[in-house]
Amino acid sequence: MNEVDRWIAELLARQDGVLARRQALSNGMTVGQIRTRLSSGRWSIVQPGVYRSTDHRVSTASRVRAVGLWAGDHSLLSGLAAAWWWGLTDVEPETVDLVTSPQRHLRPRPGTRILRRRLPSADRAWLKAAPVTGLALSALTGAVALGADGPALLDRAPQTRVTLSALRLAHYRNLGMYGSACAGQLLRAAADGSAAESERRFVALLKSAGIRGWRVNYRWNPTNNRTTVDIAFVTERLAIEIDGWAWHHSPDRFQRDRAKQNQLVGAGWTVLRFTWFDLTNRPDDVIRQVRAALAAATSAR
Repeated sequence: MNEVDRWIAELLARQDGVLARRQALSNGMTVGQIRTRLSSGRWSIVQPGVYRSTDHRVSTASRVRAVGLWAGDHSLLSGLAAAWWWGLTDVEPETVDLVTSPQRHLRPRPGTRILRRRLPSADRAWLKAAPVTGLALSALTGAVALGADGPALLDRAPQTRVTLSALRLAHYRNLGMYGSACAGQLLRAAADGSAAESERRFVALLKSAGIRGWRVNYRWNPTNNRTTVDIAFVTERLAIEIDGWAWHHSPDRFQRDRAKQNQLVGAGWTVLRFTWFDLTNRPDDVIRQVRAALAAATSAR
């Protein structure tokens, strides 16, 4: 293997088996060598000016990267593709979103969507040899793209990857961007009133299911008027705790919640806990568990 072939092989290995024509030429290949590899079937065209080595398997990473290579360094992966590229979600993008300069005349191709907008430098990043929107903006646009599953992404990310403050700043820097209205709604739901929002969603589920007899913020402990249960079925001694967004759960809050749960169980209560993800993604299962707990409490009386 000569030096040029070695460079090309290393580049393909780093880039999920795909490379751009301009990269091949800048690494010493000739137009004739590119044509030979295409005609022999060693390479195939996956995007205009982008090739895939048939020695490498087709993957989501190669598909997303090929779109990025076609669009060029002045365009950035965005939306669900960006969130997936950052490892914020396991949901693989069917459509690859790109943000590019308003002055570029890039036409969308099948499987791509183009947003023309000039992004602040704080919202541009280079990750795994590809231009991509910054972590915070990728989390926001990815959550918007996921629809009903978006809150779950934003519930996980701030625990390990990005702060709520960073998410807010990214949102404010890009007001008016496609999807920013939805991103704003998600952030408002994650503000200090998120627990109340979760409780309102749960109460709405109970009402729509025709379940009655519950009390909100019930003071269950006569020796401590500050200790309440989010939702209580007093006769059945069923306590339901609704957890808001995970990023509001400090270690102290986590410890207090578990101590309260142990006290409730010790006092003869059954305790169910539901998260924002449960309420938005598994509402039928939430209601099923509540009905089962109520039935068990009634039969035990």
